[in-house]
Amino acid sequence: MKKVLSFVAIIAIGVFIFYKTGLIDELHNVSAMQTWFQNQGFIGYFAFILLSVVTAVFMLPGGMLAIVAGIAFGGFIGGLLTVIGSTVGASISFILGRTLLKDAVVKKYGDKPTFNKIMNGVNENGVAFLILTRLVPIFPYAIQSYAYALTPMGFWKFSLISGITMLPACFIYAYMASDILTQGLSFELAIKFTILGIVLFLLTYVPKKIAQHKKMI
Repeated sequence: MKKVLSFVAIIAIGVFIFYKTGLIDELHNVSAMQTWFQNQGFIGYFAFILLSVVTAVFMLPGGMLAIVAGIAFGGFIGGLLTVIGSTVGASISFILGRTLLKDAVVKKYGDKPTFNKIMNGVNENGVAFLILTRLVPIFPYAIQSYAYALTPMGFWKFSLISGITMLPACFIYAYMASDILTQGLSFELAIKFTILGIVLFLLTYVPKKIAQHKKMI
């Protein structure tokens, strides 16, 4: 219990510092992060992965990370770094939720509808429900890893599926950001973005419709 309370206190202090120092706002400042990462050289790769991990573990807003990575590192490297960082962050959150923070997570979120739906979804549909919630933003993404830690799902299965299902969106956002920076806006780029937009739409719409048909949600 002392370890749990200590770690919860560290997370609370960390989130407080993020907000008070303005680092939360910096997570939305794409141009500032782009400049910083580009100035770090190869070390910037590890710094970005670390930022992705911290964002996942502390449940901070990280929706712009793939765009920042695409601008700072290019489409392929940026997408790859985003997938690695997000997957590692989700995996660490899963481990913490199953071990050190298990009691704290249950106490704070155990009676929340989101957690109950995830528990029931996994019990009834197994891996299919994890794939669905990773592709379709049914539940807040930041707390999913901690929620799945309370289910019987294995660690490696969770990590592998999480990484695979995050691949398309991470690479698409990174490539879109990189193309805008390097090529500027053009008719050809608009066509490409339209196609990528349709792909993203299908990746969320089709699984949701299948889930509704099977009454998973």
